Amino acid sequence: MVTCDKWITKSEQIGALLGGVTGFFYGAYIMATSRTLGWTDISDTLESVVVVLVTAVMIGSLSIAVGWLAGWVLGIAAKPLSSFSEKR
Repeated sequence: MVTCDKWITKSEQIGALLGGVTGFFYGAYIMATSRTLGWTDISDTLESVVVVLVTAVMIGSLSIAVGWLAGWVLGIAAKPLSSFSEKR
């Protein structure tokens, strides 16, 4: 039972990591390509960079939660399959 709990925990961590990284870069890409941001002078550029980073962190945080949940579900679903790979 201990190995199954480790498997579920590892799945949660991998899901959260992948979700967070993907969500951060997706949020940064979406905001950076937005037409409403101004990149013409220094103050507009700094404001746009802050908006891009804040949005990317928000979307990344949400993606961490979704990725953790997906990893948890996959870890629970794969738990019975781990008994086939054990050597007896």
